[in-house]
Amino acid sequence: MKRAIAEVPGIECGVAFGGIKKTEKKVDRPDLLVIATKEPSNFAAVFTTNDVKAAPIKVSMEVKGKVSGIVANSGNANACTGERGIADAVEMANLTSQLTGRGRFLVASTGVIGEPLPMDKVRRAIAEAVKNLGKAKGEEPARAIMTTDTFPKTAFKEADGFVVGGIAKGAGMIDPSMATMLAFIGTDAKMEPELLDRALKEANEESFNAITVDGDMSTNDCVFLLSTGLGREIGKEEYSYFVEALKEVMKSLAYQIVKDGEGATKVARIKVLGARSKEQARRVARKIALSPLVKTALFGCDPNWGRIIAAAGAAREGIVEEKTELKIGKYLLFKGGRVEYREEEVSQYMKSSEEIEIEMNLNLGSESFTYLTCDLTYDYVRINAEYRT
Repeated sequence: MKRAIAEVPGIECGVAFGGIKKTEKKVDRPDLLVIATKEPSNFAAVFTTNDVKAAPIKVSMEVKGKVSGIVANSGNANACTGERGIADAVEMANLTSQLTGRGRFLVASTGVIGEPLPMDKVRRAIAEAVKNLGKAKGEEPARAIMTTDTFPKTAFKEADGFVVGGIAKGAGMIDPSMATMLAFIGTDAKMEPELLDRALKEANEESFNAITVDGDMSTNDCVFLLSTGLGREIGKEEYSYFVEALKEVMKSLAYQIVKDGEGATKVARIKVLGARSKEQARRVARKIALSPLVKTALFGCDPNWGRIIAAAGAAREGIVEEKTELKIGKYLLFKGGRVEYREEEVSQYMKSSEEIEIEMNLNLGSESFTYLTCDLTYDYVRINAEYRT
């Protein structure tokens, strides 16, 4: 069994099926998840930067102090639902607190935008999930938050004196600046809220904030990190060790989201080197990752380096054509201008690789940044054309 958030000491999970999504298609997996900590826990969170935020985001952003867990549903985003949406999100949190006999709960939702939650179904599902607390293990909690995902996303890291375990969902509407993605992470490390918050934000910049599937930012994105405090105490001296473990878990979850990009057949790892600053490298890598022309070339296994160079220049970050070098895999395609290479060899590398490496050296400085993206396929259009039906 894969270990994830339910295997973190001090955390128990329960799931239920409520039939929350309005659809004619048969749904054969749970759609309501309760994650509960045995004692009130410190937490940290990052949220979507979209100006339009779903009701559960607005409610969870107001939570201060310790929490007793998370309640989340899939199938309905509870976004753009006005005052009723806020009331429904509050009720989800309050009902979970009441039924568990514990403190405050964070709340999250994912699914179709603009439809009110069927609260009769949600209430029944919360009650069932609470009864099932402790029964959902491994991948099962992750299945309850899936929408168009094709597989549950889990990660776990056992470190010296503490563990970090997490689950995530996301396959489309992925372009975090903080995407539709949810990530719930737990640790038994004992940490003060300020340090926990710092660690989550630092790890987020190199994981969920460094991926894109389709360039669309969701109204519902959030990452929650719970600390049960049953393991090793982490202070400033141990901070860097903890952050590396957290990054490992979050980067794994982020990679799985890109790998499961709607209709995707390829993951592309875009590394920009030799930048004047990390921010310059990030912006150039992001622009390449977002380009539909680059993404369709990836699908066609076409080493069309001109599209990559053009996308990098479109970032308007002051790159210098004559200094720029570009590789796909081990193959050098551009060095201040076109170089000789065997196109059929590069194309074969792209066809035979599930992960394609694109490396651009700006030769302007010493900073670097890596972005993950996926190819853009016919199936992406089909999946999203049929999403509400």
